[in-house]
Formats: sequence, C-alpha cells, structure tokens
Amino acid sequence: MREQIDALQAYLQQLIQARDSVAKAIDSIKAVNSTEGSIMVYLDPHMNVAIMVNPVERGKMLVHLGLNIYAKVGLEEALRILEDRKAKLDKAVEDTRRAIGNLASLHDQYQALLQKALAQAQARGRS
Repeated sequence: MREQIDALQAYLQQLIQARDSVAKAIDSIKAVNSTEGSIMVYLDPHMNVAIMVNPVERGKMLVHLGLNIYAKVGLEEALRILEDRKAKLDKAVEDTRRAIGNLASLHDQYQALLQKALAQAQARGRS
C-alpha cells in the first residue's frame, strides 16, 4: 500500500507541475497582449538564452490541444482552452490528494490493527 501512496504522490507532483505550467502560459498570454513593442522570450525553461521579438499577430497564437496537435487561435479562444485545461488539472490535483488521504488513512488503520494483533499475540504468549 505504501508503494501506491508513493506512486500517487509522484503523480500528484506531475499534475501540479502541469497545472503550474498552464497557469504560467495564461499569465504570459495576458502579459504579451498588454505589452506594446518588442518582448523578450526565453528559449529554454532555465532562462539561459533569450531573444527580443516583435509579435506581428498578437491576437493569434498556437495552442497545444493534445496529442501533438496545435491550433492557431485568437487570444480569447487560447485563454478559454487553457483555463479549461487548468480547471481539469485542478480537479485532478484535488482528486489525487483525496485518494492519497484515503489510502494513507487506510494504511494507518491497517498498521493499527497489525499492532493490536501483535500486542494480543504477545500477551497470549506470555500467559
């Protein structure tokens, strides 16, 4: 059971990272839309390299729809897609946290029963 809890905790961390990434994408879209002129774009997640770009079509962007499919959509549609994805990830995070809590509780109950049975067996052995 401990392995299941550990696996769910690892899965939870992946969900949280995915949700945070989507939240950053939403914030970035809003920032790009409200900025005039050129913007600095980092080319890697660790910010080793950045370039200045001047978005020609600020209202159009590519949004990952899943399964390596992207769509060129407007700002409002991109935000809607990402907000929907974030809501689904929020729900998955909460469901996973609940499942971890349930398993941890069940694990604790089993441990308590085993300790009680062990104590009873030791008491009978002394009698």
